[in-house]
Amino acid sequence: MDAFTAKQTEHTEGRSHPWTSMTTDQTSIYMDFKKNPKLIRSSLEDFQPFNHWPFADTFYSLVEWLNSPSSLLESNDCTFNAAEKNPDEQYPYAIKCSARLMILFRDIEENCQQRSIDWLMKNILQNVSSTKLGFRAGAICLSQSATCYLALGDKEDTGGMGQQVVLTFFAYGKNQRRCYENMQQVISHAHQCLKTVNKKLKNGELDDIYR
Repeated sequence: MDAFTAKQTEHTEGRSHPWTSMTTDQTSIYMDFKKNPKLIRSSLEDFQPFNHWPFADTFYSLVEWLNSPSSLLESNDCTFNAAEKNPDEQYPYAIKCSARLMILFRDIEENCQQRSIDWLMKNILQNVSSTKLGFRAGAICLSQSATCYLALGDKEDTGGMGQQVVLTFFAYGKNQRRCYENMQQVISHAHQCLKTVNKKLKNGELDDIYR
């Protein structure tokens, strides 16, 4: 599967973690799914209209795993953009859809270490691009989003400035059904790749870069 990086897919100047509410929608508030996993399937409003498509369930499963005790990562904000006419000439399909998921280390201080963020980006990128090689109807873009981690302070000299990793999923198809079927494959592949990276974290491979 195609995997690539971008400088930044977010069009904001940065955000805080945890955030309170969106400036464009005051009803959209931060939820800690580690503490409230049962809210995942009822509170991701962008995905609710698509619950009859299997990709939505696959996405919920990914978010549930990320926020479970098995994971050393956690999720943050996410969005979904429904199928539309495909403007991307490098993918010869009529229809495109996309989704976004922001992830971070469960150990908050790691998110303020650029080497740790770079390690996470590199390992996700390698896992995505080196597997599912025959699949050409989807891609994953990785970028970083500047974040102020409030648990570590909200001033530049308090050590709370860091990053989140943004995963942007793209899927394509000759029609809406094929597009959403391929999105399910993209999300499922991301889930397996993140599990591989999580295993590396548990084995202490991130610690090796500091030795």
